[in-house]
Amino acid sequence: MQTSKYILSVERNEICYLQWIIESYDGMASMRTINPVNGEIEISISPGCEQEIFSLIKYLKEEGGYLC
Repeated sequence: MQTSKYILSVERNEICYLQWIIESYDGMASMRTINPVNGEIEISISPGCEQEIFSLIKYLKEEGGYLC
């Protein structure tokens, strides 16, 4: 199995916080900034961890308002 990569847009002032949240799930996912001006990020998700990270992203989008 290979790492899954997803590109998302976020509020640019939340990039650092979002990276801290995602990478706090040790070994499940990592994040890098593609374009800080536009808030474009790439999330790399380890095999078998997709559902947990998707749930986290859904929660952050609905409740936290971090994702565009």
